[in-house]
Amino acid sequence: MAMPPQLASAKRPPKGQSRRPILEQLPAVSANELRISSIYQGKRATIKPLKIPNIAGVKVGPLSVDFHFKSLHRGVEGPVQRFNLRLIKAGFRVQYAFVCNCGKTILKLYFWRNSLVCRYCCKGRLASQAISRTSRPILQANRIAEFLDSKSRIFKRTRERLRKRLGDKLMLAQSRLGTRAANIWE
Repeated sequence: MAMPPQLASAKRPPKGQSRRPILEQLPAVSANELRISSIYQGKRATIKPLKIPNIAGVKVGPLSVDFHFKSLHRGVEGPVQRFNLRLIKAGFRVQYAFVCNCGKTILKLYFWRNSLVCRYCCKGRLASQAISRTSRPILQANRIAEFLDSKSRIFKRTRERLRKRLGDKLMLAQSRLGTRAANIWE
């Protein structure tokens, strides 16, 4: 069956590639990184710029967060993007989350196309969705290595227990699937 002329002349990305961004590669800000004061204090705090390009500063209040972008021209203030905050119960503590413009409550905002959006607004995908099945064990090994090497996240006994349990799994993934994942225990 012949292809319709609209599809034949359509501009599509090359096979195997997509225009959807990979979330791990985008600069992101998490609600946990910002020190959000209690609603009852009612004070706004100004935070120095984050590791996100084009953001000059952040104002954190009890009900919203304002992200101030760098100005494009001298003498003119840059745009401000405001996100409301919502309380989330996380176990025995209370945690704050952003409310995106689409109405979803999320913990991370991603810098994409000169604005901050959630993963649903930018139609982002995870790295595991972007690579092939044979490359996933390499990605898994790298993530486990990063997790175990980070000193602040887990205790020493937990780290040793995970190394004992996951070491065999990584070696199995290297030998069975023919991946060239580096040995992270040396």
